[in-house]
Amino acid sequence: MKPFKEWNLKSNYGPEVVKIMLEELVDRKNKVEKMEKAKIRWSLFLMFCAAIFCLFGYQTFQQTNLNSNILSTLIEQPIILMLMLLLSVGFIQLHFFGKKEKKAEKEFDELREEIITRSPEFWERDVTWELRETVYSYMKKEHDINLYHK
Repeated sequence: MKPFKEWNLKSNYGPEVVKIMLEELVDRKNKVEKMEKAKIRWSLFLMFCAAIFCLFGYQTFQQTNLNSNILSTLIEQPIILMLMLLLSVGFIQLHFFGKKEKKAEKEFDELREEIITRSPEFWERDVTWELRETVYSYMKKEHDINLYHK
């Protein structure tokens, strides 16, 4: 994240607490994006492992006769056992990052809504909304954070 002083924003953006809250908001947005990327990576890994598992499972069933036990046939193949392990790890990680993403998104939305509801308090003297509009448009344009409405 860029320090606030490097942002192309007027120095009179509002009180110091606004600066701190906006920096935290950008940090939380980055955390949400990081969790989304991790979740997507694990989803792709899981789909890849599932495709390989289906391929080897199909080949195993083609090679064996239908009278044998299906479970014992799968357990005899070490590569299928490894793929089952990778699939279970993938599902656990996907669930873990899904929960972390929801938590990070909830924290981000709570702070964003707090900034929106407290904006009249932060900019009491800004009756014409000039400073607010500068900050809001900058956050929307540079960081894709909408502060105009909840």
